Amino acid sequence: MTKLNTGLLFLSLLLVFSCKKKDDDSFLGLDVQPENDLVGLTISDTSSIFLYTQKVDSVRSYNDQYKYLGSNQDPIFGRTDASIYTNFSIANNYTNLSFGSHPVLDSAEIVIRFLGDALGDTTTILTYDVYVINEKLSSTTSYYSHNAIPNAVTKISTVTGKIKNRGSNLCLLLPLDNTFGQYILQTNSNLTNNTAFQNAYKGFYITSSNSILGAPGTGAIRRFDLDDNISGVNLYYHDGASSAFKGQVAQFTFRGVDALRFNNIKHNYTSGAASNLFNQINGVGTIDTLKGNTNVYLNCFGGTRTKVYLPYLKNFNDSQKVSISRADLIIKVDENISPYNFNYSYPASLALIACANDGKEELVYDQLETTDFVKYGGNYDATNKVYTFNIARQMQKILNGEIANYGFYLVNALPNRSAVIRRDNRLQRVVFGGKNNLNYKPTFKVTYIKYPYDK
Repeated sequence: MTKLNTGLLFLSLLLVFSCKKKDDDSFLGLDVQPENDLVGLTISDTSSIFLYTQKVDSVRSYNDQYKYLGSNQDPIFGRTDASIYTNFSIANNYTNLSFGSHPVLDSAEIVIRFLGDALGDTTTILTYDVYVINEKLSSTTSYYSHNAIPNAVTKISTVTGKIKNRGSNLCLLLPLDNTFGQYILQTNSNLTNNTAFQNAYKGFYITSSNSILGAPGTGAIRRFDLDDNISGVNLYYHDGASSAFKGQVAQFTFRGVDALRFNNIKHNYTSGAASNLFNQINGVGTIDTLKGNTNVYLNCFGGTRTKVYLPYLKNFNDSQKVSISRADLIIKVDENISPYNFNYSYPASLALIACANDGKEELVYDQLETTDFVKYGGNYDATNKVYTFNIARQMQKILNGEIANYGFYLVNALPNRSAVIRRDNRLQRVVFGGKNNLNYKPTFKVTYIKYPYDK
């Protein structure tokens, strides 16, 4: 048979078979594909979510330039007082300072640059107590928000602090005791260098905790920049022996290589906090998993965290193996309880981290790799009033049996892995709906692919 005839015969056979109807059971296609390779995309948003609020006794306070000062009577979270411990030093590390043969103090003040961020009502007038501390701050000590030096302080001023302009900057001005300022000016032996200066003057404790606050919402906590050039201790003086030195200013600074400072934070939940919040953090009422059925609470400065438990994750692969595409925990802000307004805004972002078997905090796997973290989320969605966290990588490892499911913590912190440990710089706070909250119920939306017969 010629090559041409062979080709025509093959073409004829091909046409015959290709004319068979596609719904014929013998059609070469899905009927010969292994049944366990048939996959489908499934979306589930009915998983149970249990939440409740936990009190956090203390968080690390870091030695950086931004510190918080003030008092606020929060209508939901009760009273919070933010105080500052800080040392101060000779500006520019000058040595052998002298302010004339007969320096006479005219006035003294603490000046701290205000950055504009505040929690609460900034029109409330606060009373500030200024103490000198008699114990040096240590560069080798990790200070926490509960740390205090109660037996090593001496009060030198009680003043009504005011926010005023200094040049183009808003600053908090705190007049100081003149006796203290005069002693600094005239004691040259303490001005030879910064070591001698800080051995003599250990620093300040500045607090507004004795301020009397009125109705809920009164009082404010502000963010300050201690490293700003204008921040420090100003001594205004003249030389009593010479009119040529009138109107002089000696500035001592809060910045520099010798600077040490931390925040002391006190949360008083017995002073006007919502009863539901108080009951959750103090173990009043039902078991933990039911306490946050209506609302859960994230306070400023790491004062609380939310325990999140997803109890039935293993049900997703009881009868089949699954591949998780997304696992979105969607937490909704309860604006009925905590409306967004000028005094009380929401955090721009939050973090969802894992709970270890001993209750300690751990990163979720979605925070570890850049490609996963891009999908992780945690930013506030102002349109839908929600925070969304995609923990697909973490959930897949739970389903695979690689890690155990001890639940999660929702914390008031930046979500990226290098910053999530820090809570002392979180001024905003927020309230979420619990699982029985009709309008603001959280959801866990899982998108996955099923492999029905692959066990």
